[in-house]
Amino acid sequence: MLNRSVPPVSHPIQAVAFPKPKTIELSNGIDLHIISLGDQEVFKLELVFPAGAIFANKPGISGLTAQLMKRGTQSLNSFELNEAFDFYGAYWDISNQLDNSTLTIYSLCKHLPNLLPLVLDILENSLISEAEFTNELEIEVQKNKHNWEKTSFAANQYFRKHLFANDPYGRISNEQSLRAIEVNDLKLFYENFWKGSKPTIILSGKISNKEIEAVVKSFESLSFKQKTDLKTPELQIGKDQVFYQEKENALQTSIRFGKIGVQRTNPDYFKFAVLNTVLGGFFGSRLQKNIREEKGFTYGISSSNVALQRAAYWIVGTDVNKTNANQTIEEINKEIKKLQTELVSEDELSLVKNYLMGSFVGELTQAFEISEKVKIICLENLPNDFYDQFQSQILSCTSKDLIELANTYWEENQFFDIRVG
Repeated sequence: MLNRSVPPVSHPIQAVAFPKPKTIELSNGIDLHIISLGDQEVFKLELVFPAGAIFANKPGISGLTAQLMKRGTQSLNSFELNEAFDFYGAYWDISNQLDNSTLTIYSLCKHLPNLLPLVLDILENSLISEAEFTNELEIEVQKNKHNWEKTSFAANQYFRKHLFANDPYGRISNEQSLRAIEVNDLKLFYENFWKGSKPTIILSGKISNKEIEAVVKSFESLSFKQKTDLKTPELQIGKDQVFYQEKENALQTSIRFGKIGVQRTNPDYFKFAVLNTVLGGFFGSRLQKNIREEKGFTYGISSSNVALQRAAYWIVGTDVNKTNANQTIEEINKEIKKLQTELVSEDELSLVKNYLMGSFVGELTQAFEISEKVKIICLENLPNDFYDQFQSQILSCTSKDLIELANTYWEENQFFDIRVG
């Protein structure tokens, strides 16, 4: 009989093989990466373009372009376009990030051939009209105003602005910068970076040769004006490391504390993930125990290493009462100093390793989740065994490794201290 008073025996999680995609190069040079997995007849199609915010000459252009591309083509207005996708039960979106912009579709596999002409129409014939631009710009301005009222949003924006200075990664948008955008800016961006750039295509789900052939046939017809690699300026790092902004009627102060982080191309990236997790990367982290549980300063605090394509930044984020802000920074520095001088216990290290490995393995159960990791490998030109290395490095990480990394990457005079509230 099962004795429920005795917990089940736990075992360390072992490394698992990362599923490798099938890659096909189309006749026009586009790479198509396929992850076929699962029992459900569904697919996710992603077309990732180098059309992120860093390529625009004004903040806000790339995001507005993505929004206007959803408002209709030369042959279909916004209502007709969405009706066409709805007819096939498809969800679709165009998202914008710092480095890239992505057109994504989810639907049943049997509908893929009928949806591809709609995708091509958007990529080749989007109608960026003055009327739609005026309407969308006003929506974006109001949304932007509302966001800037939030101390957490403002602190995030100011952190990137101060860390990356005049680099495109550090640009922020406000009402003034948005009002400076004209509809021709969007049309030019669409022509140069959507129609003019070569996408990376990722197809995942229960994929058969029929779906692959349909995608190949459709996207081999795409042509690109841009034949050379897109150039971005050399990365700039800011020097103004302290910024406090008083905000009337704010109930809390939002703190963003950090520095330049560790990119995925850095051999230390894997073990730095362990170090970050010990400090603030999960609910049982040291920052949570100290600042949330013991001090009661906040409902939550976390640290993360945000890897971009040209850089990375490491950041601690929390919201506290203004009277506790200085002590919160002191406690963050104390926890960092401990990791620089004291060995992490084997029990704590084992817990963190199991947490990281468990999270990773849990993300390999579905093709859609695997495709997100394949996308990272493709866009950042990482080795195919990147996630195999990730697992082996985590499992082999020692407490001495963590002390070395803490002293290498967390030098005291390099931190940026940004507070709003």
